Amino acid sequence: MLILIISSIGWTAYYLKYKAIRPPTVVILENPKYTVGQITSGYYGDRRYAKGNDFEFRYGDTIRNGHQNGEFIQGRKYLVVYDSTNIRNGYLILDKFDITDSLEKYHIHKNYDYYDISWSLPNIPFKYDKSDIEYEVKMHLRSE
Repeated sequence: MLILIISSIGWTAYYLKYKAIRPPTVVILENPKYTVGQITSGYYGDRRYAKGNDFEFRYGDTIRNGHQNGEFIQGRKYLVVYDSTNIRNGYLILDKFDITDSLEKYHIHKNYDYYDISWSLPNIPFKYDKSDIEYEVKMHLRSE
């Protein structure tokens, strides 16, 4: 019984220290990177505390899944912002920046079902005003 208790405490500590992703905070503004995220579900609002859409994106060699409320269309692709130094500081998908058509226009293609490219804010190739993107990120962080 003692081994089970110690194992449970050890697993919980490991999960909280190395695996848990916090909700996004202003910390992600220190080292932000932007990538492509795809909406994988339609809007649902009947679940308690979890209204919105599911999305996924590639971070390094890992596929990250998230959930966020917003004006999303299933199957479309949007900009995702995350902390490039520590993904545990959170990430969010920006509903105002649908980049599905821009990906084709700029010849950005999937690599094994996911986009493995990321940009810093000045290097985002799409024709959005960079200050609008930065403003939108800050507004999402304030409302969290």
